[in-house]
Amino acid sequence: MSGVVEADLTWTGERFEAGVQVAIGSEGRIKAVGRLGRPADRRLERRALLPGLVSAHSHAFQRGLRGRGERFPHGAGSFWTWREAMYGLVESLDGERFRRVCAQTFREMLDAGITAVGEFHYLHHSPDGPDHAFDRLVLDAAAEAGIRIALLSTCYETEGIGRPLEAAQRRFATSGAAFLESLDRLQQELDPSTQSLGIAAHSVRAVPLEEIVRLHQEATRRGLVFHMHVAEQRREVEECVERYGRSPLAL
Repeated sequence: MSGVVEADLTWTGERFEAGVQVAIGSEGRIKAVGRLGRPADRRLERRALLPGLVSAHSHAFQRGLRGRGERFPHGAGSFWTWREAMYGLVESLDGERFRRVCAQTFREMLDAGITAVGEFHYLHHSPDGPDHAFDRLVLDAAAEAGIRIALLSTCYETEGIGRPLEAAQRRFATSGAAFLESLDRLQQELDPSTQSLGIAAHSVRAVPLEEIVRLHQEATRRGLVFHMHVAEQRREVEECVERYGRSPLAL
C-alpha cells in the first residue's frame, strides 16, 4: 500500500494528536510523518495509529506446541514436563516444517501489531546436522512474513550445569570456533535493511560460566547485543547456588 494515511489520532512520541498524516512510498516504507497537508488516500476513522510493537524474546518454532504442551495429568505439569513435549516437537521438525511454523508465528505477530522481533534462536541444526541449516531458515521465514528481525544466535552446550546434552538437545549444540564461524556466515547473509544479529548464551545451566564470559566479550568486540535467559526455574537457581555459591542473577 502506498499513499497518505490519516487516522483520527496518531502517537507522535509524546502524545496522541489529530491531523497527523503518514506518507507511505511504493515499496511500503514510511517516507514522512507529520502535518503534511495532503489529501488522505486512506482515512482511518475512530482509530488511532501507533508505532509497531517489539517482541524482544521469541522462540518462533514453539508455536508448533499449541495443543501439545499444555495437557498433563492433574498436578503433574511443570516446566520440565513441558520441556519434554518441546523436545518431542524438535525431533519432529524437518527444514520445511520448521520454516513454515516460524513464518506463521511471524505473520501472527504482524497481525497483532508487532513489527520487529528478537528471535532467541537455538534450534540450529537439521536432523542430519550439525550443519547450522536452520539459522538461514529463520531469516528466510522472517523475510517471507515481512517482519524485522534481530537473530539472537544462541550458544547451547550442556543439559544442566556440568551435565552432557540429551538426545534432542544435540540439535541445539554449538560452541567455540563452530559458533563463531556460524556468526561470520550469518553476518554475510543478513539483509541489513530488516535483519540484524546478536549473540546469546542460553542460560547458566546450558553454557559454562567461562564460556558466557567469552561470548559477552565477543559480542562487545563485534558491537552486537548480548542476550540470555538469566534464570527460568527454581531448580536451575538451586543448582547454580550449589555450584557457584550464588544465584544466576547475582552471578
